[in-house]
Amino acid sequence: MSIQPQHTQTLIKDLDFQAKYRLSHTQTDLMAYLINVPYWAIKVDGYFVIATSKIISDLPSMGKKTIEASFKVLKDLGLIRTKMVKVTKFKNRPTLRAIYITEKGNEYNAKLLLPSSEPEIRRLKALVKELEEKIQNAKDEKPKEKLESSKKEETIPTIEPKKEAIDLFKEKVTKVFSRNQKFLCNAVEGWSKETIFYINSYNRLSILTHEKKQKQLKDPLQIHNFWEWLFNHSERIGNLIDFNKEPTLQELKVYYLHKNVIVNNKKFKIRDIVSNGNLVKLQIEDIRGNICLLLDGKNNKKFFSLKRCQEIILKFLE
Repeated sequence: MSIQPQHTQTLIKDLDFQAKYRLSHTQTDLMAYLINVPYWAIKVDGYFVIATSKIISDLPSMGKKTIEASFKVLKDLGLIRTKMVKVTKFKNRPTLRAIYITEKGNEYNAKLLLPSSEPEIRRLKALVKELEEKIQNAKDEKPKEKLESSKKEETIPTIEPKKEAIDLFKEKVTKVFSRNQKFLCNAVEGWSKETIFYINSYNRLSILTHEKKQKQLKDPLQIHNFWEWLFNHSERIGNLIDFNKEPTLQELKVYYLHKNVIVNNKKFKIRDIVSNGNLVKLQIEDIRGNICLLLDGKNNKKFFSLKRCQEIILKFLE
Protein backbone atom coordinates (compact mmCIF):
# COMPACT_ATOMS: atom_id res chain seq x y z
CA MET A 1 0.00 0.00 0.00
CA SER A 2 1.38 3.34 -1.01
CA ILE A 3 1.54 5.87 1.81
CA GLN A 4 1.64 9.57 1.13
CA PRO A 5 2.48 12.40 3.51
CA GLN A 6 0.43 15.29 2.24
CA HIS A 7 -2.27 14.19 -0.20
CA THR A 8 -4.90 11.50 -0.61
CA GLN A 9 -4.09 8.60 -2.91
CA THR A 10 -7.13 9.02 -5.18
CA LEU A 11 -8.11 11.82 -7.54
CA ILE A 12 -10.39 14.08 -5.54
CA LYS A 13 -11.72 17.45 -6.64
CA ASP A 14 -10.86 20.22 -4.23
CA LEU A 15 -13.72 22.60 -4.98
CA ASP A 16 -12.33 25.36 -2.74
CA PHE A 17 -9.01 25.18 -4.59
CA GLN A 18 -10.84 25.18 -7.93
CA ALA A 19 -12.81 28.28 -6.97
CA LYS A 20 -9.77 30.07 -5.52
CA TYR A 21 -7.80 29.79 -8.77
CA ARG A 22 -10.84 29.80 -11.08
CA LEU A 23 -9.94 26.50 -12.69
CA SER A 24 -12.15 24.64 -15.12
CA HIS A 25 -13.20 21.07 -14.32
CA THR A 26 -10.59 19.73 -16.73
CA GLN A 27 -7.82 21.87 -15.22
CA THR A 28 -8.85 20.70 -11.75
CA ASP A 29 -8.80 17.06 -12.86
CA LEU A 30 -5.27 17.50 -14.20
CA MET A 31 -4.19 19.21 -10.96
CA ALA A 32 -5.68 16.34 -8.93
CA TYR A 33 -3.68 13.92 -11.07
CA LEU A 34 -0.39 15.86 -10.95
CA ILE A 35 -0.50 16.32 -7.18
CA ASN A 36 0.08 12.56 -6.82
CA VAL A 37 2.78 12.23 -9.47
CA PRO A 38 5.72 12.88 -7.05
CA TYR A 39 4.82 9.72 -5.12
CA TRP A 40 5.47 7.31 -7.99
CA ALA A 41 7.29 9.10 -10.82
CA ILE A 42 11.04 9.13 -11.49
CA LYS A 43 12.78 12.20 -10.09
CA VAL A 44 15.33 14.10 -12.17
CA ASP A 45 16.96 17.32 -10.92
CA GLY A 46 14.17 17.86 -8.38
CA TYR A 47 11.42 17.43 -11.00
CA PHE A 48 9.16 14.40 -11.56
CA VAL A 49 8.90 12.89 -15.02
CA ILE A 50 5.43 12.54 -16.53
CA ALA A 51 4.94 11.80 -20.22
CA THR A 52 1.85 13.15 -21.98
CA SER A 53 1.11 9.64 -23.22
CA LYS A 54 0.99 8.46 -19.60
CA ILE A 55 -1.54 11.18 -18.71
CA ILE A 56 -3.71 10.28 -21.71
CA SER A 57 -3.55 6.62 -20.69
CA ASP A 58 -4.59 7.41 -17.11
CA LEU A 59 -7.09 10.14 -18.03
CA PRO A 60 -8.58 8.96 -21.35
CA SER A 61 -11.22 11.71 -21.34
CA MET A 62 -8.45 14.28 -21.99
CA GLY A 63 -6.88 14.85 -25.38
CA LYS A 64 -3.36 16.10 -26.02
CA LYS A 65 -4.45 19.68 -26.84
CA THR A 66 -6.59 19.85 -23.70
CA ILE A 67 -3.70 18.61 -21.57
CA GLU A 68 -1.28 21.14 -23.04
CA ALA A 69 -3.75 24.00 -22.56
CA SER A 70 -4.39 22.95 -18.95
CA PHE A 71 -0.64 22.71 -18.27
CA LYS A 72 -0.23 26.30 -19.47
CA VAL A 73 -2.96 27.55 -17.13
CA LEU A 74 -1.50 25.74 -14.11
CA LYS A 75 1.98 27.07 -14.89
CA ASP A 76 0.75 30.64 -15.41
CA LEU A 77 -0.99 30.50 -12.02
CA GLY A 78 2.26 29.38 -10.37
CA LEU A 79 0.80 26.05 -9.20
CA ILE A 80 3.40 23.96 -11.02
CA ARG A 81 6.69 24.37 -12.85
CA THR A 82 7.80 22.24 -15.78
CA LYS A 83 10.96 21.57 -17.74
CA MET A 84 12.29 19.02 -20.20
CA VAL A 85 14.72 16.48 -18.75
CA LYS A 86 16.70 13.56 -20.14
CA VAL A 87 15.74 10.29 -18.44
CA THR A 88 18.85 8.12 -18.45
CA LYS A 89 17.03 5.25 -16.73
CA PHE A 90 14.76 4.79 -19.73
CA LYS A 91 15.75 3.00 -22.92
CA ASN A 92 17.10 5.39 -25.59
CA ARG A 93 17.46 8.10 -22.88
CA PRO A 94 14.38 10.08 -23.97
CA THR A 95 13.82 13.75 -23.17
CA LEU A 96 10.47 14.12 -21.41
CA ARG A 97 8.49 16.72 -19.54
CA ALA A 98 8.92 16.83 -15.77
CA ILE A 99 6.91 18.76 -13.20
CA TYR A 100 7.49 20.38 -9.83
CA ILE A 101 4.56 21.17 -7.53
CA THR A 102 5.02 24.63 -6.02
CA GLU A 103 4.07 25.69 -2.51
CA LYS A 104 0.81 27.13 -3.90
CA GLY A 105 0.12 23.90 -5.76
CA ASN A 106 0.63 21.85 -2.61
CA GLU A 107 -2.42 23.56 -1.12
CA TYR A 108 -4.49 21.20 -3.28
CA ASN A 109 -6.69 18.87 -1.19
CA ALA A 110 -4.69 19.73 1.95
CA LYS A 111 -8.01 20.05 3.80
CA LEU A 112 -9.29 16.71 2.56
CA LEU A 113 -6.90 14.56 4.53
CA LEU A 114 -7.54 12.24 7.40
CA PRO A 115 -8.18 14.08 10.70
CA SER A 116 -5.20 16.12 11.76
CA SER A 117 -2.66 14.31 13.90
CA GLU A 118 -1.18 17.53 15.26
CA PRO A 119 -2.84 17.20 18.70
CA GLU A 120 -1.48 13.66 18.96
CA ILE A 121 1.99 14.83 17.90
CA ARG A 122 1.93 17.59 20.51
CA ARG A 123 1.00 15.00 23.16
CA LEU A 124 3.84 12.76 22.02
CA LYS A 125 6.33 15.61 22.29
CA ALA A 126 4.99 16.41 25.75
CA LEU A 127 5.41 12.73 26.63
CA VAL A 128 9.06 12.85 25.55
CA LYS A 129 9.66 15.86 27.78
CA GLU A 130 7.97 14.15 30.72
CA LEU A 131 9.97 10.95 30.21
CA GLU A 132 13.23 12.88 29.90
CA GLU A 133 12.49 14.58 33.23
CA LYS A 134 11.83 11.19 34.85
CA ILE A 135 15.08 9.85 33.46
CA GLN A 136 16.98 12.82 34.87
CA ASN A 137 15.27 12.44 38.25
CA ALA A 138 16.21 8.77 38.31
CA LYS A 139 19.84 9.70 37.65
CA ASP A 140 19.78 12.34 40.38
CA GLU A 141 18.35 10.07 43.07
CA LYS A 142 20.81 9.35 45.84
CA PRO A 143 21.78 5.70 46.28
CA LYS A 144 19.82 3.97 48.98
CA GLU A 145 21.65 3.28 52.18
CA LYS A 146 23.47 -0.01 52.17
CA LEU A 147 22.06 -2.80 54.25
CA GLU A 148 23.80 -3.61 57.49
CA SER A 149 26.69 -5.99 56.96
CA SER A 150 25.01 -8.55 59.21
CA LYS A 151 22.11 -8.81 56.79
CA LYS A 152 22.27 -10.75 53.56
CA GLU A 153 22.54 -8.43 50.60
CA GLU A 154 19.72 -8.72 48.11
CA THR A 155 20.29 -8.48 44.37
CA ILE A 156 18.62 -5.33 43.12
CA PRO A 157 17.76 -5.44 39.40
CA THR A 158 19.33 -2.74 37.26
CA ILE A 159 16.81 -0.10 36.24
CA GLU A 160 17.16 1.35 32.78
CA PRO A 161 14.84 4.36 32.86
CA LYS A 162 15.78 5.61 29.41
CA LYS A 163 15.18 2.23 27.76
CA GLU A 164 11.79 2.00 29.43
CA ALA A 165 10.98 5.56 28.37
CA ILE A 166 11.95 4.88 24.76
CA ASP A 167 9.88 1.68 24.71
CA LEU A 168 6.84 3.58 25.96
CA PHE A 169 7.48 6.37 23.47
CA LYS A 170 7.83 3.84 20.62
CA GLU A 171 4.55 2.18 21.57
CA LYS A 172 2.60 5.43 21.58
CA VAL A 173 4.14 6.78 18.36
CA THR A 174 3.47 3.49 16.57
CA LYS A 175 -0.16 3.56 17.69
CA VAL A 176 -0.71 7.11 16.44
CA PHE A 177 1.14 6.84 13.14
CA SER A 178 -0.20 3.42 12.15
CA ARG A 179 -3.68 4.89 12.46
CA ASN A 180 -3.24 8.18 10.59
CA GLN A 181 -0.76 6.89 7.96
CA LYS A 182 1.29 10.06 8.16
CA PHE A 183 5.02 9.97 7.59
CA LEU A 184 7.17 10.13 10.72
CA CYS A 185 10.21 12.04 9.49
CA ASN A 186 13.19 12.10 7.14
CA ALA A 187 16.81 13.30 7.41
CA VAL A 188 17.60 10.69 10.05
CA GLU A 189 21.16 10.17 11.25
CA GLY A 190 22.85 7.30 9.44
CA TRP A 191 20.45 7.34 6.50
CA SER A 192 20.17 9.23 3.22
CA LYS A 193 18.43 12.52 4.04
CA GLU A 194 15.65 11.71 1.52
CA THR A 195 14.80 8.40 3.24
CA ILE A 196 11.33 8.70 4.78
CA PHE A 197 10.30 6.68 7.84
CA TYR A 198 6.73 5.55 8.49
CA ILE A 199 4.70 2.86 10.25
CA ASN A 200 3.21 0.35 7.82
CA SER A 201 -0.15 -1.40 8.04
CA TYR A 202 1.45 -4.18 10.11
CA ASN A 203 2.57 -1.66 12.77
CA ARG A 204 6.20 -2.12 11.73
CA LEU A 205 8.82 0.55 11.17
CA SER A 206 9.38 0.99 7.44
CA ILE A 207 11.12 3.31 5.01
CA LEU A 208 10.42 4.88 1.65
CA THR A 209 13.65 5.34 -0.27
CA HIS A 210 14.60 8.17 -2.62
CA GLU A 211 13.68 5.80 -5.48
CA LYS A 212 10.17 5.37 -3.96
CA LYS A 213 10.87 1.79 -2.89
CA GLN A 214 9.14 0.63 0.30
CA LYS A 215 10.92 -1.59 2.80
CA GLN A 216 10.06 -2.87 6.26
CA LEU A 217 13.05 -2.69 8.59
CA LYS A 218 14.09 -5.96 10.24
CA ASP A 219 17.56 -5.22 11.63
CA PRO A 220 17.09 -4.80 15.43
CA LEU A 221 20.05 -2.43 15.65
CA GLN A 222 18.69 -0.15 12.91
CA ILE A 223 15.28 -0.13 14.55
CA HIS A 224 16.74 0.59 18.00
CA ASN A 225 18.95 3.40 16.66
CA PHE A 226 16.02 5.02 14.90
CA TRP A 227 13.75 5.08 17.96
CA GLU A 228 16.53 6.39 20.16
CA TRP A 229 17.25 9.11 17.58
CA LEU A 230 13.58 10.09 17.31
CA PHE A 231 13.23 10.13 21.10
CA ASN A 232 16.15 12.57 21.28
CA HIS A 233 14.78 14.65 18.37
CA SER A 234 11.11 14.80 19.31
CA GLU A 235 10.64 18.09 17.43
CA ARG A 236 10.94 16.04 14.24
CA ILE A 237 7.90 13.85 14.94
CA GLY A 238 5.58 14.25 11.96
CA ASN A 239 7.80 16.88 10.35
CA LEU A 240 8.91 16.03 6.84
CA ILE A 241 11.64 18.34 5.53
CA ASP A 242 11.10 19.36 1.90
CA PHE A 243 14.58 19.48 0.41
CA ASN A 244 13.24 20.93 -2.85
CA LYS A 245 12.44 24.26 -1.25
CA GLU A 246 14.49 26.66 0.81
CA PRO A 247 13.66 26.45 4.52
CA THR A 248 12.72 29.53 6.51
CA LEU A 249 14.94 30.85 9.29
CA GLN A 250 12.28 29.83 11.82
CA GLU A 251 12.21 26.26 10.46
CA LEU A 252 15.99 26.01 10.72
CA LYS A 253 15.87 27.14 14.34
CA VAL A 254 13.07 24.73 15.23
CA TYR A 255 14.84 21.78 13.59
CA TYR A 256 18.46 22.39 14.54
CA LEU A 257 19.00 24.96 17.32
CA HIS A 258 20.93 23.46 20.29
CA LYS A 259 21.59 20.23 18.37
CA ASN A 260 25.08 18.69 18.47
CA VAL A 261 27.40 18.69 15.46
CA ILE A 262 30.72 16.92 15.03
CA VAL A 263 33.41 19.05 13.38
CA ASN A 264 36.96 17.71 13.06
CA ASN A 265 36.08 14.95 15.55
CA LYS A 266 35.06 17.51 18.18
CA LYS A 267 31.56 18.02 19.54
CA PHE A 268 29.89 21.42 19.27
CA LYS A 269 26.38 22.66 19.88
CA ILE A 270 24.52 24.91 17.44
CA ARG A 271 24.16 28.05 19.54
CA ASP A 272 22.41 30.33 17.04
CA ILE A 273 21.54 30.84 13.38
CA VAL A 274 22.04 34.55 12.77
CA SER A 275 20.34 36.35 9.89
CA ASN A 276 22.17 38.91 7.78
CA GLY A 277 19.71 40.03 5.14
CA ASN A 278 19.04 37.08 2.83
CA LEU A 279 21.99 35.13 4.25
CA VAL A 280 22.73 33.50 7.60
CA LYS A 281 25.74 32.42 9.64
CA LEU A 282 26.05 29.46 12.01
CA GLN A 283 27.28 30.04 15.55
CA ILE A 284 28.52 26.91 17.31
CA GLU A 285 29.72 26.43 20.89
CA ASP A 286 32.27 23.93 22.20
CA ILE A 287 32.09 22.12 25.53
CA ARG A 288 34.03 24.94 27.22
CA GLY A 289 31.56 27.59 26.09
CA ASN A 290 33.78 29.07 23.37
CA ILE A 291 31.77 30.37 20.41
CA CYS A 292 32.91 30.21 16.81
CA LEU A 293 31.44 30.08 13.31
CA LEU A 294 30.87 26.97 11.24
CA LEU A 295 32.15 27.82 7.76
CA ASP A 296 31.02 26.54 4.39
CA GLY A 297 33.65 23.93 3.51
CA LYS A 298 33.28 24.59 -0.22
CA ASN A 299 34.60 28.14 -0.08
CA ASN A 300 35.15 28.95 3.63
CA LYS A 301 32.42 31.57 3.54
CA LYS A 302 30.78 32.41 6.86
CA PHE A 303 27.51 33.64 5.30
CA PHE A 304 25.37 31.40 3.13
CA SER A 305 21.78 30.85 1.97
CA LEU A 306 19.16 29.18 4.15
CA LYS A 307 19.17 26.11 1.92
CA ARG A 308 22.96 25.82 2.05
CA CYS A 309 22.81 26.33 5.82
CA GLN A 310 20.59 23.28 6.14
CA GLU A 311 22.91 21.24 3.91
CA ILE A 312 25.89 22.15 6.10
CA ILE A 313 24.06 21.30 9.32
CA LEU A 314 22.94 17.91 8.01
CA LYS A 315 26.53 17.15 6.99
CA PHE A 316 27.83 17.64 10.55
CA LEU A 317 24.76 16.76 12.64
CA GLU A 318 25.53 14.19 15.33
